[in-house]
Parts: sequence; structure tokens; C-alpha cells
Amino acid sequence: MAASARLSAADSPPQHTLEIARIQFERSMIEVSLAPMKKSLLELTTLEKQRADARDYKWAISIREQRRKIEHELERLDKELLLLQTREQSLKASLLPDRIPLPLDQAELSGVRLEGGALTGWSKPGASAKWQLPALPPGGYEVILRYRCGALDGGELQIKESHFSLKGQIDTALQGPQEKNLGTLKITDGSGPLTLTAMTLVKDNLMDLMSLHLVPASR
Repeated sequence: MAASARLSAADSPPQHTLEIARIQFERSMIEVSLAPMKKSLLELTTLEKQRADARDYKWAISIREQRRKIEHELERLDKELLLLQTREQSLKASLLPDRIPLPLDQAELSGVRLEGGALTGWSKPGASAKWQLPALPPGGYEVILRYRCGALDGGELQIKESHFSLKGQIDTALQGPQEKNLGTLKITDGSGPLTLTAMTLVKDNLMDLMSLHLVPASR
């Protein structure tokens, strides 16, 4: 993907950039500490059982207390990680433009062609255009299409990310280009693929797609 299409933290307000960097540092420090703590927890669990089986209850109780302290600390760190992740996603979402364009000339096409500045020739079910998302924070995004559709064009399409999808109807628009909001798509992998696929056709062509934008649902 061209660098111009990728969202960059370099264009963010300095205070937001610094806050995101701080959160990412705190997350990395917590994540590094989790593996040795979990290893210690497993070792203490095994040792506690051994001491209990040997009826060395004094040591078993002492080990259990240590184990519980580690469990409580892991629970605390897990909650802290969740709060940091939520805060980071919120900050990144606030930095997104009002509309995020997915350039037509950067789509991977199958059974579709770029012609006259539009994607056309959706001549059979399964024809598709696929984009790589520009490092979006997870969340809901409204899917906005701008298209032309003749009297014998139209049909049903699907837009899908890594796990979730939306379907929508493309209707004849004889009065000229139309803009359609397909609804809100949940995006789980903001650097993954986004695929637009023709599902059914009225006749020979689904539409002439002129633009595709994503709008953060919170806007």
C-alpha cells in the first residue's frame, strides 16, 4: 500500500502522539512481566500440591498464600491492560479523519476492472475488489459507496473484513451518481483485508463504483 494511504501518527497532535507512546510503553512493560509471573504461578501450584501430598501442610499453606498473591497481581495487571488498550483505541479513533478513502487504484481486482475512474465490469457473482486496511483502530465504521447504476445494472453486494460482513442492495440510479450508506461494519483487524464482492446481479454489471469511504461510527 502506498505510504500516502496509510494513516500516520506523525500527523497527530503532539499531545496525543505522546500519550499514545506512553500507553504503548506501559503496555509493553506489563506484557513483558506476565510470562515470568505465569511461570512462577505454575511452579508454585505444582509445589503446593507436592507439599500437600506429603502432608507438609505448613509449607503448603505458605506456598498457597504466595500463589494467591501472584494470582491477584495477574488479575490487576489484566484489568490495567484492558484500560490501557481501551484508552489507546479511543485516542487513535479521535485522530481519524472524518472520512477514510480506500483508493480504487489500490484495490486487488478479480473479475472487475478500473475504467474511467470507476470500478466496473462486475459481470458475475463472486467478482470482487479487495483493499488492505490502513492500520485502523478496531471499532465500527460506516461504509459509504458512491456509484452509478444503469437501468439493467444493480444487485446485491457484500463487504467483509476479517470476521464480520455487511450486505446491501445496489439500486438503479438513472438520475446520476448516488451515495449509499451500507451500514456499520465492525472492524476487528484494522490492517487486514476489506473485500467488496458481487453476490447477485440484475443482468451484466453490478455498478460503476466511483468511491468507497469508511466513516468512524462515533462521528
